[in-house]
Amino acid sequence: MAKRILITGAGRRLGKTLAEHYLAQGWEVIAHYNSRCELAAQPGLTVLQADLADVAAVQSLCEQLAAVGPVDALIHNASCIIPDKAAEDLAMHFEKHWRVHVSSPAQITDALSDQWAEGAAMISISDIYADIPNQRFSAYCSAKAGLQNWSLSMAQRLAARVRVNVIQPGPVQFLPQHTQEYRNMVLSQSLTGQELGYGAIVQACDYLLSAAAVTGTVMRVDGGRFVANRYDQTFSS
Repeated sequence: MAKRILITGAGRRLGKTLAEHYLAQGWEVIAHYNSRCELAAQPGLTVLQADLADVAAVQSLCEQLAAVGPVDALIHNASCIIPDKAAEDLAMHFEKHWRVHVSSPAQITDALSDQWAEGAAMISISDIYADIPNQRFSAYCSAKAGLQNWSLSMAQRLAARVRVNVIQPGPVQFLPQHTQEYRNMVLSQSLTGQELGYGAIVQACDYLLSAAAVTGTVMRVDGGRFVANRYDQTFSS
């Protein structure tokens, strides 16, 4: 029997890449998406739509997930990142980020409480901003930190049933709107100095889904950005 994986935010970008990867590996993929799904219809693929910032939509999604059958893996990938200055209502701005990154993953995970297959694993996609925040995105950073902390709590709660780990991406894949100046600046703050691509996250997911002894960990996939010296050197050796 094919293994089954649920991936949230699988309609585009990293989530789409992950879904296509596991479909190619022979997995059955349940792909959640928000507003647009770029995945081509194919055997083994089930798509479910829900706005994770909407309470009723999440409840409906959870009701569907409660009956999907054994789940071998779950990747919490869905995300929203909105700069604070774009917020018209600060309270709603923070609430949206919290719902997408923390409360909805918690509800989805709870909906699968009776569906976990033997040896199941869960991965949450956090961000290096969870530990080194960016003041322009305080709602996003705090929500990703919440996702990370909640996930490590789940590693404790689901011990012996589900292995739970966190991935912190760094400068992985730039978006079309990122200028060359911005790209150069970001890459200068990493050790590899390279745009890693979504494949770097796919590799990390493959490892964490198969590493039977690894749970409760935070894996940085950031080209060494977390430990790079991000400060101007104004002294000589």
